[in-house]
Order: sequence, then C-alpha cells, then structure tokens
Amino acid sequence: MLRALLIAALLLVPASSQACSCVGPQPVCSAFWQSHVVFRGRVVDQTIVSSAIGTVKNLDGSYSTTQGPGYFRVRFSVLEMFRGESQSKEIDILTNDQDSACGFPFAAGAEYLVFSSANAQTNELWTTTCSHTHELQPGVEDVDLAWMRALATAPKGATIYGSVLPVPNSTGAHPAATINLSGPENHNAVPDHTGKYSFANLTPGQYTVSAVLPTGLTSEANRTVSLIEKSCSQIDWHVRYDGHIRGIVSDADGHPLPDMFIVLQRRDPNSATGFADVDLKSTGPDGRYDFAPVSLGDYRVSANHLGPSSTRPYPRIYYPKAESDSAASVIHLAASATADNIDVVLPNPWKTVTVRARVQLADGSPAVDADVNAYDINYLNSGEPNGADSDADGRVALSVYEGRTYYLVATISGGTQQRCAGPLRFIAKDGIEVGTILIDHNWGNCLAQLNPEFQPPRPTPR
Repeated sequence: MLRALLIAALLLVPASSQACSCVGPQPVCSAFWQSHVVFRGRVVDQTIVSSAIGTVKNLDGSYSTTQGPGYFRVRFSVLEMFRGESQSKEIDILTNDQDSACGFPFAAGAEYLVFSSANAQTNELWTTTCSHTHELQPGVEDVDLAWMRALATAPKGATIYGSVLPVPNSTGAHPAATINLSGPENHNAVPDHTGKYSFANLTPGQYTVSAVLPTGLTSEANRTVSLIEKSCSQIDWHVRYDGHIRGIVSDADGHPLPDMFIVLQRRDPNSATGFADVDLKSTGPDGRYDFAPVSLGDYRVSANHLGPSSTRPYPRIYYPKAESDSAASVIHLAASATADNIDVVLPNPWKTVTVRARVQLADGSPAVDADVNAYDINYLNSGEPNGADSDADGRVALSVYEGRTYYLVATISGGTQQRCAGPLRFIAKDGIEVGTILIDHNWGNCLAQLNPEFQPPRPTPR
C-alpha cells in the first residue's frame, strides 16, 4: 500500500505535460544494432487503424460507445535498405496515433530514415518518437545516413564514449574524474577539459564502466553494456554533491516507526508554498531514513506527509515536532555536507472510533456498493482516506479518529458516468449516525464543490 502511495504522491507533483518520455541518449551506432529493420523510404500511404469498439451501460440506463487509442499503418516505398531483409519494394510500419503514446507523425510524400522493431507475437514492424526515426531534409547531409552508408567499410572494433557533466548550480567546471573500463579489455581514461572521454577499437563483449570522482561528489552507479562489432554505447555521468539528510522517525514514546512516508522539500521561490518536493521515501524497519544525494540548499523534512490513514493514526509532522509548515525548522545543507539526527517525533496515536452513515440514490433507494470516504478537513488531498463500501441497505460503518472533523462523500460509477453524494461535514464521535447523503450530483468528485469557483458540468443531451 505504501508503495502505491509513494507513486500517487509522485503523480501529484506538477509536470509540464503527460507527453511521451524517452530514455536516452542513443547514438546511431547503438540504435542501428538494436533495430530489426532500418531503411530509407518515402511515405506512400497511411491508414488509421482503430482499436476494438465496445458498448457500456451508463448509470442513467443509456449506452455509450467506447474506443481506445488506435495506430497508423504507414506504407513506405523503400529507397535504401540498411538492416533486415525486404522481399518487396514497399514495407509497412506501424506507429501509435497519439503523441502521448510516442506515435511518430509521418507526413505523406516525405522521406524518412526509419528504425523499427518487430512485435514478438505478430512480427509487424513498429516505430516511435523514441527511436532514431527522423525525416530527411532535401539537400542536407544526414550524419546517421552517412554512418550507415560507410558501415560496410568501417574498421572493426567497438566504442564506449560519453561526458562527465558539471555539478548543477556550480561554476560549470568539469570535475576531475577517472573513468574505469573492465571486461575483455581493461582501460582507464581521464576526461578532457570539456568532460569528454572515449574508449575506441574495443574487442566486442560485455563491459562494466564506472566513474571515480573526488570525495564529496557522486554520480550514477556502475553501468554494464554489451557491445558487438562496430557498435557503440554512450554513457554520460551526471555529477552531484554527495550530501545527506538523515534521521529517525519515532512515536512519542521513542519507538521507531517503520514504513513511514517521509518527504524532503527544498526552498523554491517559484512554488506557491515556497517549497518543492525533492525526494520521497519510506523509513526502514528501524525507523531510519537517508536522503541522498542532496545538493546544497535549504530544506525541510516531513513525516506522514499524506496525513492520517487507517493504518497511520498521526498528523503530518515537520521536523522536529511541528504540525504546520510555517513552524517547520529549515535545514541548511552545505555542499557535500551531512545533516545527521534530523529526527521527527510524532505525537501519541489518535483514537479510532466508528461512525455510521447511509447512502441513497436520488429516488431514495439504497445506494449499494457505493465508495464511501471520510476526508479529514486538514488533509483533503490524502491518498488514503478512511473509507468503506455501502451494504445492500446503503449503510456503511467507517473507522475514523475521535474529535477530528471530516467531510463525508460517496461515489458510484457505471459505464462512462460517475455520480457522487456530499460533502457532509461531521465531527467524529464513537457510535454516532452522521446522517444520510444522496447520490444526486452528476459528477464524480463531490469535494470539488468546496472550491468557490467550481462549475458543475452541463448535462449531456439525450
């Protein structure tokens, strides 16, 4: 469960978009050997292929048609074949129709250098924007095309190369480093003044590459790569200050608390709160945590950051014992320094009580299997509110914390529609009946109504 919360918290961090994300860099001398078919070709035709169409029944009794993302089947006239075999002068390449799914935007009549991989089940060829596929511009020399045309006469041997990058927010100087290579051949290299290094004319095989940096600096762990004849691998090293912020999370009696969600935040003038999340993790079996590597700057640490849940009866606490972010102690970390004993102490656990409620549909009948949740008013963004499902009579019993103020909401889903009930505000006391809430809103998030700028969705014409 905590792993799911960590992922959920990461998803709450603002991002520029939900677009396709690619792993790189991948030079042509690496991408070529990892592709099943590589060719130069011109787009002759492309056809959209839709996924299966389904029908679902909605809450209001109507039916909706559902259709997932599709893909394009793009036909190419093959002008030059570099890898793989083609029995015809034309070849089909598939690519997703959505940018967010890394679909490549081919244009009719344009010429491309296509790097494709075969589907293991169908053997159909696919390409994406994460591949080395790109459009060729008339009259412009393409370095990838030139490399492949020269491959047959290129000298034997493989290459590993890359750069040691400067520490972020530093003077920009490249740190002194030694790159070690072990495998069929063993070598050391000292990057030049621009941070670049290279191992050329290597015997094919599996190699381990590591970076040795001055004390106080760190980078990625050792990398292992497999090379074949005339292939390459680009390995860059992102150097950071090897700072640490560490401590123990314990309860009021001094007992360590394992699996406690803990967040490191850094002062950020561009953030609405003045701080931005830097790292998220959970404490170990002994209640300890260690944020590393951490750059120089001002930080604060909070434990149980998502707030109370059914398994963690505590508020969010900032180092050392503050419930509000304004009272949090700021931790100043110098370059490559360690801040020890940043211990967070949680108060006595809150007392669990049971409250009962009832959920009804708009016509007064019981709402069966409604998703009912109680949100602490101080933790409306909690990833794990106290919740349960309503029974056949629409009744539900919730375990909450005594004396805390909550908003009660309920949601039902069906087909493409959601409807909600609430929010109903109540103070938790053991055994109380907090009331009845009606599923009478045609949207899924009833907490949204707490926003004074909330505008309910318009009803869909039938």
